[in-house]
This record gives sequence, C-alpha cells and structure tokens, in this order.
Amino acid sequence: MQGGMLKNRLLAAWDQVRTSLWLLPLLMAAAGVGLAWAMLEVDAGHGAEDEVRAWWMNAGGAQDAQTLLSTLLTGVIAMAAMVFSATVVALTLAANQYGPRLVRVFRADLTTQVALGTFATTIVYLVLVLRMIRGDAAFHDVPHASVSIGTALALACVLALLVFIQEVARMAVADDVVERVGRELDAGIDRLPVLTADEGQEHHRANKDGADRQALWEGAGHVAQRQEGYVQAIDHEGLLAWAERHDAVLRLNFRAGDFVVAGDRRIHVHPPEAVEAAEADAICKFVVVGRERTPTQDIEFAVRHLVEVAVRALSPGINDPFTAAAVIDRLRGCLTRLAGRRLPSRMLRDGAGRVRILRETTTFAGLSDAAFHQIRQAAASHPAVVIHLVEAIARIAEHARTAEQRGALTRHARMVAGAGLRAAEEPGDRHDIERSLARAEQALADHGEALQPSTGHQRNPPGSRSRPEPAADHAAERLQPSCWVAKR
Repeated sequence: MQGGMLKNRLLAAWDQVRTSLWLLPLLMAAAGVGLAWAMLEVDAGHGAEDEVRAWWMNAGGAQDAQTLLSTLLTGVIAMAAMVFSATVVALTLAANQYGPRLVRVFRADLTTQVALGTFATTIVYLVLVLRMIRGDAAFHDVPHASVSIGTALALACVLALLVFIQEVARMAVADDVVERVGRELDAGIDRLPVLTADEGQEHHRANKDGADRQALWEGAGHVAQRQEGYVQAIDHEGLLAWAERHDAVLRLNFRAGDFVVAGDRRIHVHPPEAVEAAEADAICKFVVVGRERTPTQDIEFAVRHLVEVAVRALSPGINDPFTAAAVIDRLRGCLTRLAGRRLPSRMLRDGAGRVRILRETTTFAGLSDAAFHQIRQAAASHPAVVIHLVEAIARIAEHARTAEQRGALTRHARMVAGAGLRAAEEPGDRHDIERSLARAEQALADHGEALQPSTGHQRNPPGSRSRPEPAADHAAERLQPSCWVAKR
C-alpha cells in the first residue's frame, strides 16, 4: 500500500478511534489486568514485614482484605453505573438539542473517555485481586500492596466522578458546544497553507487549463464506484502517480464529504484505454469510503455542524437567538482565518507541469454558502440575528484577499439583508437592517467591490409570489451557485 493511501486510511481510522467511547476504556481495562498481575507478583516477592511499614499500606488480615475489596468493588460498580447512565442521558439531550451529528463531538471528549476508563480499570483490578485472596490465608500471604493500590484506585474513581459531573455540566452549555465544534474547524483551517498577497490571482489562473475542455471528456473511460457511503479521504498523491505512470488524465466529480453509491461513474479517465478491470479496482482503492463524514479532508463538515447548532437554536421549539449569535461569531472567526489561507487547487500537475487530475475542491464561496444559507433562511424572522449576521459579513470583508471572496460576501450580505427586510414588520427593525447593510456595503467597497443594496424588501400580500427584483439584483443572482437548500 502506498504511503499516501496508507496515511489517509490511518487518518480515517484514527477519527473513528478518537470518537469511540469504548476503545480507550477497553485499553485502560486491559491495563488494569496488567497492573493486577504486576502487583500480585510484587506481593509474592516481598515479605509482609517490609510491606506494612509504610503508612499507606494495608495492614489487615485476609478477611479484612476481602471485606475491604468487596466493599470498594460494590461502591465502584454503583458509581460506574451512574456514570454510564449519565453519559447516555447527556448524549440523548445533546442529540435532541444540538442535533444527532453533534454526538460525535461528545464521543471524542477525552475527559469522558478517561473517566469511563478509570472505572473500568478499577473494577477489573479489584475483581482480579479479590479472587486471589483466600479467606484462610496467613498474614504474610495477604497481598497488602495490591489491596492498597485497589484502595487508591477507588479514590481515583471518586475524583473521576467529580470531574465527569463537571464535564457533563459543560456539555449543557451552548457556548461550550460551539467552542468544541469550532476547534475542530480551526484544526482543518490550520492545515491549509497561508495565502500570500500575490497568490490569489495566480491560484485563480492556475485553475484554468485546456484539460477542462468538454470535448476532451466526450470519449473518456469511466470507473464505477465499488462502495456506498461518504467519501472520507482521497489519496490525490497516489492518483497523481497512477495518472503519470499511465500517461492519463483523471477527472473526479466528487470530493471528500460527498455521498457516493456503488456503481456511480464519477471518475473519468482519458484516454479510455488506460482503464481496465484491474486498473479500475486500483483507482477505487485511492478513495476511502465510510458510513459517515469525517473532518479528515472535509472542512465543510465542521461548518455544517456549527450551522446545525444555529438552525436548531432558531427553531420555534427552542427559539434561542443568543446561541445563533454565538455560532455566527464563531463562523466569522473561522471565515476570517480562511480568507488568508490557500485552498486546494482544482488541478493537480505532474513534475513536468502537465495537468493529471481535475477534481472538485472546496472554495471560499462554497464554504460561505454552507455557513450562511441555512442560517439566513432560519433567521429571516429574527431581526437581531439578521443584523448580527450582516455585521459579521462586514467584518469578514475587512480581511478578504481575492475577488472571489469579496463576491461571495457581497452576495450573502445582500441575501441576508433582503430576507430580513422582507420579513421585518417594524420600521425600526428595517432601519437597523438597512444601516447594517450600509456598513457592509462600505466595508466591501473599501476592499474593491461595491455592494448593491437589495430593494426587494417590501412584504408581499399573503399568498402572492415574490415580485421580480431589479436588473442589478438579477446580475448578482447570476453570480450565485445553486443553493443546496430550498429557499423559503
């Protein structure tokens, strides 16, 4: 297996491991087995006279040791049952309030995993040590050190219980949830290289090449997908090496995070002679497919998690605009940093400069769509959230580096303000929205592109269709990619 493919599969596997509640506790329970064996060996090799000199050592007989360990085991099992029950309740509440996809964030919490592992370790240790103590054993045959370590582990469980309760209390705080998801998004952004001052236009020109001509792909070969699920990672280095080795050009009509179905022909190869049955299988192995999306190569994954928190907060059943505002603040910080990063190029070239791979990539405009579309639709009837969102876009505009970024922010500022103006009933709310739009207009104008204010803010009579927008708005609409969610 090639290095890049192995790395991607390991990253996908690591994401599954770190978001599982069973692996770390299982490893810690196995460590409890090793600790019990080691301590019993220590007790077997030392005399009781030397052991009991320490103040923390157990100094009782066999029956005392059995009674102590039995009592500790009963108490630890009771605490463990409470912890596991609280974990299930916390995950259920998180799924109901923040969405089922946010459960993976809580599963990845290291504090929770260590707390569960501490209880598992202690229970396994106490059971193994208890079964080695005979009721009629002489004083020097009692494993005093092992019993003392068992007592220490029981005290550690009490501490773990307190820490776990604190962690569960934090899980109920919306700001903490937003911070957790935001850290995952920050990690994905930090993996991207920094965008220099002159790189924006060069990056745009690098994505234009004759390899993208439609005529080139009319007679291309196709590779059918072997698995069904979400694309978790793509080994572009391996695909590039394959294309160079076969003097071919590949076109990938998907990216990490897309859902593929077995039989989908979304990998195209030119010339078609390069595709054979064996080679098609080899190409599919460069694509890691799983049952759920992961943030390994999918920045939009964490963006959608944040958006889900905001959309649920704005639902009629919850009606929490403050959480939505916290999400918008977090998205503003992430998109501000993203504006200074270089996103992956759509074209990959070999050492000689020839295009070998055409791929779907994440763009700033696409991430802006994922960040703002659904929040705009859910927040249209919340003027405070609309104003906050427009002001956030204005602040992001201060850090825009390229025309693409300014165009995306222009479009979203107009759409958000327009939705708020159409839904606002109070003149004061409309005035505040227009004023926030004017600030966004000024910020975007100062960075190279004037913003055309939306004039389609008059409310329509019930049951009527939205009236056509002016020509200026239609020009802006032509710049918009297809919205991936239905407009309200």
